[in-house]
Amino acid sequence: MLTADQKDMRAALRGRLADAWNPDRLRAASETDSFDRAAWKGLAEMGVFGMTLPEDEGGMGLGMADTVILFEELGRSLVPGPVTGTFLAAGLVPGAADGDAVVTLLDTGAVQGGGTAPVIEHPRAATHVVIVDDDGLFVLPAPQAEPASLPLDPLTPVAQVSVRPEDGERIGTAEDAARWRLLGAVLTAALQVGVAQGALDLAVRYAKERVQFDRVIGSFQAVKHLLAESLVRTDLARAATLVAALVLDDPESGDPRDAASSAKLLADEAASRGGRTGVQVHGGMGFTWEVLAHLYLKRAWVQETVFGSAGEHAEHLAAAL
Repeated sequence: MLTADQKDMRAALRGRLADAWNPDRLRAASETDSFDRAAWKGLAEMGVFGMTLPEDEGGMGLGMADTVILFEELGRSLVPGPVTGTFLAAGLVPGAADGDAVVTLLDTGAVQGGGTAPVIEHPRAATHVVIVDDDGLFVLPAPQAEPASLPLDPLTPVAQVSVRPEDGERIGTAEDAARWRLLGAVLTAALQVGVAQGALDLAVRYAKERVQFDRVIGSFQAVKHLLAESLVRTDLARAATLVAALVLDDPESGDPRDAASSAKLLADEAASRGGRTGVQVHGGMGFTWEVLAHLYLKRAWVQETVFGSAGEHAEHLAAAL
């Protein structure tokens, strides 16, 4: 159960995001690679990036459990921008906590392990890149890079870059990098839970409005099953993500790596399958650009690729068992 303070905090952010990122705004943002720095500063003013920083450093002094509650709301509203990278960099990269800096990440472990090209998100908006390497954390100014002409998620422009840890300034040890990977997995899981919930909310709303054969389609058993299964997956992923956040706050209560892998694995499934359900419930409309359903599915696909794939997390859990 959430505390009264957590509920109030969530409601305040949800209201702010509903105003800032309504459907028309999201559609417009998906058609351009411009970055809304005013909205970004608005997140910082609400304390999103500095939640876990001590109060004497300008933060809120809260824990990961509070943070994942807010990150779910960011995912639910499809907020564009490298929120995870900027959050992790707060306190280490000047300007990250107050929104003056926009920090994107490059995880060399993902590149080496998956054999993929070194890609960063939001290349034109980013002011800094933090390289998460097995040897530590390294920061450097964001390089000039041309975004891909057709990114998977229209709200997440990406670009291939050529940067190395030795090009940057060390800001963390190997232990710090390992912890960032755990934190990043749990934060991304929270974003994925939000994506799953947003897709479900959209599908339920449509199912209550769309009439077919003189009945709303939400009364059809097949549609009910799709939505119910999506709800179960979302609630399970939310619980796993909150547990992982609590374990990160108190490592003696469990194994942080196991908890993070469980959360990311379940949240990725909830988001991707929930996104497909959202498209399916919308029928032919679900494949059109006008309906937001495709944006939830595409965001889920993008976030599946960061801080460990489903296969990597499943392999870790299998080995742990």
